Amino acid sequence: MINKILLPSFIVLLLLKIGALNFTNFNLFGDEAQYWLWSKDIDFGYFSKPPLLSWIIRVYTEILGSSFVSLKLLPSFVYLLIAWSIYNLLLNSGLNKKDSFTGCLIFLFIPAVSFSSFIISTDLFLLLFWTLSLNELIKIKSDQALKNFILLGIFLGLAFLSKYAAIYFVICLFVLILFDKRFRKIFFDNLLGFCLTFLCVFVIVLPNIIWNFNNDWITLEHTSDNANFGNIEIDLIRGLEFLLIQVLMLGPFMFLGGLFGFNKWSYIQKIFLIFSIPIILIVLIEAIIVRANANWAAPALISLFALLYIRINNSFLKMANYIFNFTFCFVLFVMIGTSYPSKIFDRVSGINDYALKIYSNSKGIIKNIVVSDRLLFSSLSFELRDKDINFYMPHKEGDEITNHFKIVSPLNKNINENFTLIGSPSDINYLENEYKVLKINSPDQKFTKRRLDIYEVVFE
Repeated sequence: MINKILLPSFIVLLLLKIGALNFTNFNLFGDEAQYWLWSKDIDFGYFSKPPLLSWIIRVYTEILGSSFVSLKLLPSFVYLLIAWSIYNLLLNSGLNKKDSFTGCLIFLFIPAVSFSSFIISTDLFLLLFWTLSLNELIKIKSDQALKNFILLGIFLGLAFLSKYAAIYFVICLFVLILFDKRFRKIFFDNLLGFCLTFLCVFVIVLPNIIWNFNNDWITLEHTSDNANFGNIEIDLIRGLEFLLIQVLMLGPFMFLGGLFGFNKWSYIQKIFLIFSIPIILIVLIEAIIVRANANWAAPALISLFALLYIRINNSFLKMANYIFNFTFCFVLFVMIGTSYPSKIFDRVSGINDYALKIYSNSKGIIKNIVVSDRLLFSSLSFELRDKDINFYMPHKEGDEITNHFKIVSPLNKNINENFTLIGSPSDINYLENEYKVLKINSPDQKFTKRRLDIYEVVFE
């Protein structure tokens, strides 16, 4: 029954999503605009992330343009590739073609995919290359051909270029070697092959390593700051919320059906478990003692999905899982298409109107806008991309660099051209030329955590 309605249901939801993108009044989130902006300045690294997503956005926009709808369709294309990778992963795990195809369609329905298919993020290509890497690892279990080790290295290297969370794959691999005798034997019998794997990873990541070296390891410093272990505040409720979100993102009925499935735990299922539980535990601990975003454990969902799908064998729970996931997708897409006024959409609401008001206030005379906030800098740069405007970020030479725009678009201390300032006059107190600051009316701004005032800076 479910098999017959999955493909038509997916087509319905895909058309609904395309319609929602065309009718919504929502805008790109600041991080999405940031990745687009990075893509205009191709480099081997950026302040907070490795470069692969920006490279792909550059190629993608050269072909399909930089419109909101075009950019927002990018995640859907990537998830189709991830679903294809899930199909091959399930096939190599012992399922037949029919069950593997059903599995890849069910994957496209889980709430995590429905939600993140509207978000351009580094997780997209991390999940794609994570799945491809895991697939090669499964192949190595039965076939130690040299090409499988090389492909594992290539895919894992690309996963690192997508997001540094790919380090979880290496951690899980060593857990597998440590606790599984069969794989430990495969590892030591094929040391040369695994050395070749890590050599491929190193060669692919090397340009980004060199970029970090030339920029004082700024990305690694940012990553450690994100961990924020200097502000430990134990909160068990925060950990429980993290776990509940992971269950919701997979689908609660799939979780229950897979967790309590009656089939025995196979060797493949144990591998999937090892490539999910350590990640969940690491991020759970961080959630309890500091904080953690739900997507920080995203790679674990690939292995957990494959594990739960293989184990679920209850027809009622399968149908309940389909109904829940389809309803979640449908409601989410309708809310987006109707620009539903919910707090969860505040950060993507009203950005375009705000940008146009900023431009209108300048009367087209002021060609320079200085923005103190990273996300607002990105959003305004995207929304006003067709206007003749230069964007700058306040930064005094020698001060701490807190985002990429302080590296590539710093406001020069010797500037003598008038500009619009969005931030605080104290942000520009390092400027050397004499100027006057005039406060002007600020449009509504619910899409940022703190309100930023707007000033006109006029040089004397």
